[in-house]
Amino acid sequence: MFNWNSLVDETAIFAVLSDGYARFARPVREGLVKFLEGLPDAFQEKILAQQTLLSPSASISQRLALLARSCPVLHKLGQILARDQRLAPELRAQLRELESFSPTVPEEAIRKTLARELGPLELRGIRLVLPAIAEASVAVVVPYVDDGTGFARETTDGKPQNGVFKILKPGIEERLELELDLLTKVGSHLDERCDALAIPHLDYEDSFQQICEKLRSEVCLTEEQNHLALAAKFYADEPQVHIPALMVHCTSRVTAMERIVGVKITDHSLECRHARRRLADLVVRALMAHPFFSRPKEAMFHCDPHAGNLFWTHDDRLAILDWSLVSWLNEAELLALVQILQAATAMNTQGIVDVLLQLSDRRSANRTALATIVKSNLEKIRHGQVPGCGWFVGLLDEAVQSAGLRLAAELMLLRKSLHSLEGVLADMGADVWQLDRTVFTQFLVHFAAEFPGRWLVSPFSHDFNTHLSNTDLTQMAINYPSTVARFWLGNSFDVLETYRRTDKLLGESLFRQDDN
Repeated sequence: MFNWNSLVDETAIFAVLSDGYARFARPVREGLVKFLEGLPDAFQEKILAQQTLLSPSASISQRLALLARSCPVLHKLGQILARDQRLAPELRAQLRELESFSPTVPEEAIRKTLARELGPLELRGIRLVLPAIAEASVAVVVPYVDDGTGFARETTDGKPQNGVFKILKPGIEERLELELDLLTKVGSHLDERCDALAIPHLDYEDSFQQICEKLRSEVCLTEEQNHLALAAKFYADEPQVHIPALMVHCTSRVTAMERIVGVKITDHSLECRHARRRLADLVVRALMAHPFFSRPKEAMFHCDPHAGNLFWTHDDRLAILDWSLVSWLNEAELLALVQILQAATAMNTQGIVDVLLQLSDRRSANRTALATIVKSNLEKIRHGQVPGCGWFVGLLDEAVQSAGLRLAAELMLLRKSLHSLEGVLADMGADVWQLDRTVFTQFLVHFAAEFPGRWLVSPFSHDFNTHLSNTDLTQMAINYPSTVARFWLGNSFDVLETYRRTDKLLGESLFRQDDN
């Protein structure tokens, strides 16, 4: 057992967090120490040996990045945080190297895995193109050529196909399960130390267990293969979005797919500001607007949108890779998000609090604290911030950290993916308004397209791409005078509460008459 307490420096961790999050340096340190202490001695010894190879002057950012590379769970966390603007630039630069790095899995291990999973490759007409081209937290990627002569080809055109194998690393399932179990124990430790660490009581153990269930899909390649097939259908009407096609040579430990030729989205060579803006617009439309303004009962969100999974192809399309981590939001959750933004435009504190409490798992949030946070965030709108995605994520962050709001795993992943996406857009050279501007533009496009059909449905129907019913729109129109008053005067005037109650009664009366 190594003394990680003396090796992990709280002051150094404090230095890589932004001002608003520096207060979490101590719980981060304790959680990291608890995680490392739980690893088998052999793993701890290897990690320490790797750290000693660094120069004594190595920064905390370099040491954390190397540590993340040593542990699959920390590696995945590092990928998620690599573009998070809340971290110091130096740390983000180090973590970005985790998005994809030079392979370390021996070629012999790759050949053995493929032979065990697929049998003799020559019978399938497959020729490996070694070395491997990339490695990530749980898998290594190896190119191959299918010459069309093998027994497994679905077509007999005889034309070669260029593909890649995504192959699970040897022993990765056992290692990941060990680390996920440790992550749950870290949550239990934080639950016991909430008061001492001055962090909210959020039932961290249960929350981490939910995240662990999602992370287990990282080594379930059959699930990712299913996600790839669904994504291909989901984006079939988006010609500028490219989902890698699945090939026939797939097993539970090997995914065979089309090889994508291009560069990471952040490595584009576009010099024209207009071209960069169009590319950033495409990224937002594909990853946020398209799933959000969709009609299926469940919307499919890619929840690992780091730059290593987003490629700008040679034919000017956005290729979205690695569909192992996906979030599914149901109709009620999508509607709740719309209702929050709708209430924000109306400066309606109570409306937002009510919806957040509906989203809160087990209704554990503190209503009074939530109301204070919502009022504070509505003040930001009064001072010029747009009530869009950035505002919404900031609201959720504060509600989780300060009011005990506990979100389901699907919403937690969406929140994290929005942070990652904001960072990717910033590194692409997009301006700070790109995300909100694109989403709002897509809202207008869908609203215009669905407007004629609104005359033919129930006023309470939400069966639209925008998820807004005619009742919602009418209520917004009725509330317009009080909304303007709230915006200019704030919430301190009693007359505004009178406006709100009058608007509500008038709206309910109007729609009762319509029903009759």
